[in-house]
Amino acid sequence: MITKLELENWRGIKRGVIDGFRQINVLVGRNNSGKSSILDAILLFGPNAEKLLLRRRPKQGWIDFIFVGQDGARVKAHTTLGIAERVVKADGASLVLEVDNFPESHRKLTATLDKIVLIDDRQLSEPSLDEWYAQLLAREQRLDKEWIRLVNETYGLCVEYLTRMKFPDSESPERLVAVLGEPENRAVAVEWLGDGVRLGMTILAAGLATKGGIMLLEEPENHQHPSALFALAKSLVKLSKEHSNQIFTTTHSREWMRALLKAATELEFAEALKFFHLQLSPDGNLWVRSLDAPDAQVLEDIGYDLRFDYEFASPPQKAE
Repeated sequence: MITKLELENWRGIKRGVIDGFRQINVLVGRNNSGKSSILDAILLFGPNAEKLLLRRRPKQGWIDFIFVGQDGARVKAHTTLGIAERVVKADGASLVLEVDNFPESHRKLTATLDKIVLIDDRQLSEPSLDEWYAQLLAREQRLDKEWIRLVNETYGLCVEYLTRMKFPDSESPERLVAVLGEPENRAVAVEWLGDGVRLGMTILAAGLATKGGIMLLEEPENHQHPSALFALAKSLVKLSKEHSNQIFTTTHSREWMRALLKAATELEFAEALKFFHLQLSPDGNLWVRSLDAPDAQVLEDIGYDLRFDYEFASPPQKAE
């Protein structure tokens, strides 16, 4: 689990330190406050980092991730198993791992970093659900039934199972299809489902497939009706609690923050939830204010809008 991040010259952040991460971390702040940059910084340690990051950002290469006027960037992730550090130059990025108990901690840390996954709006235009479904089927203990159960609970669907099939009189390739039971009794291509349902299905599949991994969710409230937010939040909190997934989510939604608070409280997992309010100064210093779930709940109960708590953010600590 990542407990602390140190950043130097990373994208628009000249210097920043965020300490005290928990299992479920909510990043809040105005536009251009560094939320997405934090997700990118964590993604930097995952598999296929260069491909994924350059797909999300302009195509000039690593130079796009270095603070203007600097010759390199550094991101250091402190974890419960050791420290991982990435140094980024215009011609590439290097990785250094520091652990106390070698080789066991090194193996475990590497395995955790290999299970970093990002879910954003791009998932809706890519065949990622097919890939996640294949991963769930390939597990020694098949997870597709648990996935279907979570999807049905979250969205009130009646999916009985998923399969691949070709529709009659169609020249298109096989599609991933959801077979619906009563009262609908029909088969529907998953790609024809609503954007919110498909995005939620992707999030839940990723959570099951990356047990003990790190999930990066960029504004997961997008495309979700308010009535589905609590159910999705509850499913995510349950995954984090039962499968030891660490979650980092950015948001602009008060409803999503409330949903996570309510879900964590009901599932007796409030101690694992923490809010981080970010603000970026004109010179690129990242200011941070954090709130534990109980304090956030008190503010919510008196009607305070947690989205504006960045106004009380503090200057960055000195990086180690």
